Amino acid sequence: MAPAAVSTNKLTYFPALTGLRAVAAGLVLVHHFNPLTPERFGWRLHSLAAETHIGVTVFFVLSGFLISYRYLGRPGALRTYFANRFARIYPLYFLLTTLTFGLLHYTEHQPFSVSEYLLNITFLRGLFAQYVYTGIAQGWSLTVEEMFYVLAPLAFWLVRRSGHWLWGLPLGLSALGVGLVLLSRPHPWHGFFGSFDFLFQFTYLGRAVEFFTGVGLAYGLRRASRLRAPRGLTYAGLAGLLLSLAALSWLHGPAVGALGIFTPAGMGINNVLLPLVGIGPLLWGLVGEETAISRLLSSSPLQLLGKSSYAFYLIHMGVLQRLLREGLGNYGLTLLALYSLSILLYWAVEEPLNHWLRQKLRAVEAPASVFIV
Repeated sequence: MAPAAVSTNKLTYFPALTGLRAVAAGLVLVHHFNPLTPERFGWRLHSLAAETHIGVTVFFVLSGFLISYRYLGRPGALRTYFANRFARIYPLYFLLTTLTFGLLHYTEHQPFSVSEYLLNITFLRGLFAQYVYTGIAQGWSLTVEEMFYVLAPLAFWLVRRSGHWLWGLPLGLSALGVGLVLLSRPHPWHGFFGSFDFLFQFTYLGRAVEFFTGVGLAYGLRRASRLRAPRGLTYAGLAGLLLSLAALSWLHGPAVGALGIFTPAGMGINNVLLPLVGIGPLLWGLVGEETAISRLLSSSPLQLLGKSSYAFYLIHMGVLQRLLREGLGNYGLTLLALYSLSILLYWAVEEPLNHWLRQKLRAVEAPASVFIV
């Protein structure tokens, strides 16, 4: 049943969306370690599980919504905005990236590349096809996230002046990306915007619609000054998500790893259709109506897994996971260890550093405010 209309000025935290982060991280895990082998479970179930990379799309739409909901229309110091983003994202990423390069060097005898390390800790590696999977391979998505964070203040300023920018900006960013690909083709420098596939799979310019779906939802809810969603929207959004997943599965090629998203139609489904008819409505439903799904996602176990999902995302695949797997000798125990370690990292590293850095950066913040919107 839908709750009474809730003022958007009073709600700043949505428990169901935190639980959704845990689900999104779990989907990415299934994609990377597909347990449904075609020999045992059949090709259709295998291809469905293979396309659960859509968890990354969920993260992108979520980021667009939450950042916009907190900052769009709210004047504040530009320095505070960037300080908060830095304190939340960078410390754990820097520590785990440094650990990863060290482990790769000392346990797998890979030469330590200063250039690759610098590209990783500056988030620039995600702009180059040659380096996109170096370090923490799945961390390429953080380059996409950081580009959204950096450009968000300008986007918010434009959207405040005209809602037409909600569709004009993603179109313009995509056009800019196409231009960069065409310019880079004659002299592909380390794969910098090296192909249209790279553009629409690994870059913010090619995946801007996902973020702006969240921005548009936040913009609409703030203008309406209430969160109430149409009855049944949560289930309609979930249906749209599942249909998009099924469509990607149908596009999956006849070989393991021939993902539907590798096709032009699949990119359109993942980058445009899935956010607009699946994830966007689902988010609105989760914050605007009470359902069994929202209650489940708001439960204590999913809250804990959601809060630690960033750490889990960074460690669920890579050299640390391989060392745990070799040491424990069992996939189930390895998974339990990864979840336990991610919770420990959240409690002992991520949150303490986040709070400490925010306090330090706030203490040195200039007294003059620069309005971000």
